[in-house]
Amino acid sequence: MATGILRLMSAPDSDVATLFRFESSTVSWIRRSGFVVAVLVVVLSWWANRAGWFEYRPGGTQFTVSILPIVTAVFVVGALIALRFEMAGGIICGFSAAALLAFAQHQLITSHAVIVVGALAVPAVLWFVVDLNTRQRTTALVVLGLAAAAVAAGFGVGLYVYENIWGPTHPESALTELPESEVEWAWSGAVSESSARVTIKTTGDDRVRLIVSEDPALEAGRTVEPESVEASVATFSIGGLTPATGYHYAVEVDGRVDSGRRGRFATFPTGPTSFRIAVGSCARVGSNGAVFDAIAATDPLLYVITGDLHYGDIAVEDRGRFEEVLDLTLTRPAQSELYRSVPIAYVWDDHDYGFDNGSALSAGRAAAMDVYRTYVPSYPLAGPRSSVHQSFTVGRVRVILTDARSARVPGVTMLGTEQKEWLINELETSSKTHALVLWFNPVPWVGDTGDDMWSGFPDERAEIAEVIADNDIENLVMIAGDAHMVAYDDGSNTNYSSEPGPGFPLLHAAALDRPGSIKGGPYSGEVVEGGGQFGLVDITDDGNSVSVTLEARNWRNETIFSHDFTPRLPAAPAG
Repeated sequence: MATGILRLMSAPDSDVATLFRFESSTVSWIRRSGFVVAVLVVVLSWWANRAGWFEYRPGGTQFTVSILPIVTAVFVVGALIALRFEMAGGIICGFSAAALLAFAQHQLITSHAVIVVGALAVPAVLWFVVDLNTRQRTTALVVLGLAAAAVAAGFGVGLYVYENIWGPTHPESALTELPESEVEWAWSGAVSESSARVTIKTTGDDRVRLIVSEDPALEAGRTVEPESVEASVATFSIGGLTPATGYHYAVEVDGRVDSGRRGRFATFPTGPTSFRIAVGSCARVGSNGAVFDAIAATDPLLYVITGDLHYGDIAVEDRGRFEEVLDLTLTRPAQSELYRSVPIAYVWDDHDYGFDNGSALSAGRAAAMDVYRTYVPSYPLAGPRSSVHQSFTVGRVRVILTDARSARVPGVTMLGTEQKEWLINELETSSKTHALVLWFNPVPWVGDTGDDMWSGFPDERAEIAEVIADNDIENLVMIAGDAHMVAYDDGSNTNYSSEPGPGFPLLHAAALDRPGSIKGGPYSGEVVEGGGQFGLVDITDDGNSVSVTLEARNWRNETIFSHDFTPRLPAAPAG
């Protein structure tokens, strides 16, 4: 059958009643034009990538890195085939143009998407015309049908690949876009017993203030001036708050209070207390998944983001691209509602820091650093160019967040000297002064293969494990991300020290809205890959003992698995 189709597309008909009646000179001109355009398309595509001619939608850089090279290769194959069989080559080029359409419409601005797809389609159309000039009308219609089927198949394949790699993994939130406002987005973080930070972005350079009150109606609210304002992004530091108290806030722009994007947070309690932390990682660019509604519905005290807040994959030193993708992320309805209702603590991983498997060598490091410090209401950082590691205390629990990207040197160190020394000091000290230590580590700890995980840094992992063993730390829990799965280990596989025995419990919590994948292992408990998933860490502290529940849930807020354990407390923990 395939041979018959190829013969149909390659052998001219002897019947003179052809679809077109071009002169031979015209046919030769059209044929040459097709090849000239094909060569120009390939050359200009290559040059456009180098020169940065394409204008992307936020997070669209995957287009040139992963998609355009593949589509161009298919196009080149079609062009070579067209040297002998114009119709067959034209159909292949038409297939590649149609496949590219599914990506271009999502990842390029509209005008550039039209130009790119149109450029690929022109040679295909010219070769169709050349070949159809030799066909009788009946045969030509059959061949045109084959061409149309190939184009439809190309678009279908492109759309399928896009949806299964970059598309949503579960239903969207029922929340819709908020009405336009002078306030684009707002979120809170760096919460303590008596303070918090709120970062907001407005549409202009008007004067902004924050109104903060325990009253949801903001009656008798206090006014807070911004600590800093940069490029319409204002950060407010709020002090003098009461522990274990809920607060509401709204932004005042030139004397007008914006009521549409009000937010809230609760200060941390002191001493023995019970609370919940939600945790998630790995969300596609622009996600409005129902998983964010599910997280908000669990009413956590804090939401910890362990990397890949988005898949911007920015591989260049361009601050504007980092800002664009964060602006999109923070204004998506479900995410916007979550971040305004629950304070965050956030450390990045590779796709939101830079490009896949990023490190301290990533081209966009400086821009990522600057934008993080402008946009994110983080806990205190070590310096203006330090990794974004941070720590804080909730009740008698010490929370540690490490940065696995911006200080990494491939094959040498995951954390860098400064962060590693800081982490070791935190583990040694906090495990003795606090009832429990939660280490939020963005990348997989367990496993012996994979250069992008801790297995790629076995000496550094062993060094940290020795510190844990030497200090007899038995009140440590690790929560990790990156791998698109929820998974649990009871400590059977987390000990990489020279001392025999179990290590610490581990919960993997991902992916928010990315296709499933499994990394590392083995794990003693369940391993469930997929999107629309997140984790919960429930702490119960009555002053005498602490119990911990590590739970995985899906976007329906259904429990996937849950594990309880009671850590051994140090001799005299704080509180």
